[in-house]
Amino acid sequence: MTSIAFFGTLEVGLVYGLVALGVYLTFRVLDFPDLTVDGSFPMGAAVAATLIVAGVDPWISTFAAIFAGAATGLITAFLTVKCGILNLLASILTMIAAFSINIRIMGRPNIALLGVDTILTPFENMGIDPVYARPLVVFILVVLSAFFVIRLLASDFGLGLRATGVNARMVKAQGASTAFYTYFGLALSNGFVGFSGACLHKPTALQTSPLVSAPLLLV
Repeated sequence: MTSIAFFGTLEVGLVYGLVALGVYLTFRVLDFPDLTVDGSFPMGAAVAATLIVAGVDPWISTFAAIFAGAATGLITAFLTVKCGILNLLASILTMIAAFSINIRIMGRPNIALLGVDTILTPFENMGIDPVYARPLVVFILVVLSAFFVIRLLASDFGLGLRATGVNARMVKAQGASTAFYTYFGLALSNGFVGFSGACLHKPTALQTSPLVSAPLLLV
């Protein structure tokens, strides 16, 4: 295995570490079988790619991708909490709708990001080889995200979040809102997934379709 293949594989693995954080928050913490991630992942990529091509700052585009992912999570939470739809079915409905929304956001089947400034451009200008810069940047982002999740779950608010997944009736008996924790948890989870979609690096264009759930994004 060449060094390019090794660091490329390491980079992709780190990117999917952000997806793992998001899935952990829903499946393990909230006990919520959320399949929205299959739609929020390419949505984060679609939003980031569209904004970058339009000339928006790459970091602003990345934050916009996070908010877009969080919005999909809020929609799933709304369908579950307010509409009374089964959590698994609500997430599937949002996931399916996200595929069409992603194409509408992009306005075309794919977006080429070759030759545009990305979040890695400053590091490349410093003379750092992109082969090493990409996994390094993603590693830092993953560590910061993991630290945030650890601190959140260790706080009093995080205790309520975890209790919602373990015993929602007890949380209600204590006067806390399980609906609020559900909204927050799904938004945070899919925000991480949208962030992951915006950070997935491949030497190709972004490609999303109802038949391909994972985009290829050069950021």
